[in-house]
Amino acid sequence: MEELNAANPSPPKRRWWPVLKWSLFVVMLVFVGKRAVALWQANPAIDLHVDVRWLIPAAAMYLLGWFPSVWFWRALLRQMHQHGDRYELIRAYFVGHIGKYVPGKALVLVIRGGLLKQAGLNPLLGALTAAYETLVSMAAGAAIAVALAPAVIPDSLWQRLPAALQSLRQHPGVLLTLVIVGSVASAPLSAWLFTRVGRKALPKVADSPATSQITAKLVIQGLLITSLGWMCHALSLGCTLQSISTERLDYTQFPVWLASVSLSTFAGFVILVAPGGLGVREWVLIETLKDQPAIGSDKAIVAAGLLRIVWFVSELAAGLLYFAKPARRSAPGIARTEL
Repeated sequence: MEELNAANPSPPKRRWWPVLKWSLFVVMLVFVGKRAVALWQANPAIDLHVDVRWLIPAAAMYLLGWFPSVWFWRALLRQMHQHGDRYELIRAYFVGHIGKYVPGKALVLVIRGGLLKQAGLNPLLGALTAAYETLVSMAAGAAIAVALAPAVIPDSLWQRLPAALQSLRQHPGVLLTLVIVGSVASAPLSAWLFTRVGRKALPKVADSPATSQITAKLVIQGLLITSLGWMCHALSLGCTLQSISTERLDYTQFPVWLASVSLSTFAGFVILVAPGGLGVREWVLIETLKDQPAIGSDKAIVAAGLLRIVWFVSELAAGLLYFAKPARRSAPGIARTEL
C-alpha cells in the first residue's frame, strides 16, 4: 500500500486547494470586519435596542421564501419523470441548506440528491435539478438587484460608472425593460441546455428521455415564482430592521430591502470560498443600507449581523427535518402524493 501511495502521490491541487480556500475566506472576513469597525467608529455612538419579537416574523418570512423554490424544484423533477412525495421534497430541500456552509457549496446538491435517493428517486437527477433550481433562483435575484440598482447604489459609486450606465439611473423603466427582455431571451437556451444534461442522467428505459424536456415556459415560470421568494426575504430584512428601530415599519422602503437582500445573497452565492456567503453577504448588505437616510451605518451593521443570526438559526431549525424521516411504504407500487 505504501508503494502504491508513493507511486501515486496526491495532486498538488488536491493538497493546496482546501488551504487556499480557507485562507481566502479568512482574508475576506478580516477585510469585512475592518470595514465594519471603521464605519462604526466613523459615526457617533447611539443607543440601539433589539426587539426580539420582530425577529420571529423575520425567521418565518425567510423560511416561507424558500417554498417557491421547492415548487420549482418539484416541477423540474416532474419533467424528468421523478415524482416525489411532498414531504420528502420539502425535507430534502431544507436539510440541504446546511451544506452551503461548506466552502464550494456543492454539499447542498449531494445532500438533496442523497435524500431523494432514500425516497426512491434518481439521486443524480435530484442533484442536477437542485443545481438548476438554484441557478434560476439566483438569476431571478440578480435580475431584481439590477432592476432596483438605482435604489441602493450610492451616488459616489454611480459617479464613477460610465456615462451610459449613469443615464440608466434617470430612466429606471429602461433598466427594468432590459432585465425582462434579457431574462425572457435567455430562457430557451437555458432550458435546452438543461434538457440535454438531464436526459443523459435518465435510465435507458422506454421513451422517457425523449419525453423529458424542460421548456422555456417553465424556466420563465421559475424566474417569476422564485421572485416571490426574494420578496419574502426582503420582508425578513424589513422585520430585522424594525427590531432595532423605534419608528413604525416603513413599507415604502420595500424596494431597498428587496434590492439589498437579492444583491447581497447573490454576491455571497457566487463567491464560492465563502461558506453560506459568510462575510460577503454582510459586506454587501452594509454597503447598500448604510447610505439610506432612515438606516445609516450603525443600523446597517447591526441589521446585517442580526439577519445572519436569524437566517442561520432558521436553517438549523429546518435542518432538524433530517431526523423526522417519512414513513417507509410497504409496497413500491403505491402511488405517491405529489406536491
